Amino acid sequence: MAQNFNPFGRRPVFSRADVRHDCRIDGEIVLTEKMVSYEGRLINLSRGGAMFRPRLAYLMNRRGDAVQVQVAGLVLVGEIVATTPLGFGVRFEVPLGDAELVHLLTPAVAA
Repeated sequence: MAQNFNPFGRRPVFSRADVRHDCRIDGEIVLTEKMVSYEGRLINLSRGGAMFRPRLAYLMNRRGDAVQVQVAGLVLVGEIVATTPLGFGVRFEVPLGDAELVHLLTPAVAA
């Protein structure tokens, strides 16, 4: 996690390592330890992680749980690092490559 130097002694300024892209990609998240899955969608995406919003009325705190996010024919392995009212913040084990990021962010064209 990158931090910028602040010469006035205030709290460090937070800056993301990767740009987040807003998206709406339907998929599924699997809690690998319990083999429980939830349908939902990615609502934002970066090389290092994503925010997944499950179709649940109530979100339980799942911080630290290992997961697989299954979207657009890809399986992305990671860990839940945050639970917010928006969904689960997931950090990927291996950052997305250029081809994977383009694949996920390019809308499918109907034939």
